[in-house]
Amino acid sequence: MKLVMTLLARDEADVIGANIDFHLNAGVDFVVATDNRSHDATTDILESYARSGHLHLIREDGEYLQQADWVTRMARLAAADFGADWVIHGDADEFWWPRGESLKEVLASIPARYGVVRALLRHFVPRPDDDSSFDERMIVRMSTSAPINDPRSLYRPNLKVVHRADPNVTVSIGTQRLIDSALVPLRGWYPIEFFHFPVRSV
Repeated sequence: MKLVMTLLARDEADVIGANIDFHLNAGVDFVVATDNRSHDATTDILESYARSGHLHLIREDGEYLQQADWVTRMARLAAADFGADWVIHGDADEFWWPRGESLKEVLASIPARYGVVRALLRHFVPRPDDDSSFDERMIVRMSTSAPINDPRSLYRPNLKVVHRADPNVTVSIGTQRLIDSALVPLRGWYPIEFFHFPVRSV
C-alpha cells in the first residue's frame, strides 16, 4: 500500500520540515506539496525534499488562496502520477496522529468497502516563547465550552477526510469532504486524529 500526503504551505519555514519528517516517519511514503508565494525559507526546504526524492513540488503564484482547487489537483496527481492507494490532505501546521502503530497500518485495516475515513481535529496552543522549538512549547491542548453544534464557533469539533486514491476526485474547501464521490465513508470510528498548531508564538 502506498500512502501519499498532499501539503499546502505559505511562509511555514518554522514548521514545514518537522511536518514532513514526522509524516514520513509515521507511514507516509511520498508528499505532493503546493507552495503559494512563500517569502521565507519554505520553498528552499520543500525543494530539498524534492531533491531527495520524497516530494513533488508545485509552485502557485496566485495572489488568492484557491485551496479546494489546489488540493483537488494534488489529490488527482497522487492517484494518477504517484501510485497512491490512500491520500491524506494536510496543512503545514497539522500533524496526523494514528490511533495505532502507523498511519499506513491504520489505513490498511480499513475494510475494503469503505473509501473515506474522517479524522478528528485537536487544537494546541503555545506556552510563552522561550526560544525552544514549537513542538517543545506547544504541549497544551485547547479546551473550550463552546456549543459543539454552533456553526459560528471557531472551536466546534472539526473533521477532515482521508480517502482512497481516485484520479477523478474533487475535494471540498477545508478538505472536510469529497464532492459527488462514490467512495463510502466509514462512520462511528475515527482511527486518526490531526493535531493543529495554528499559533506558534505568543
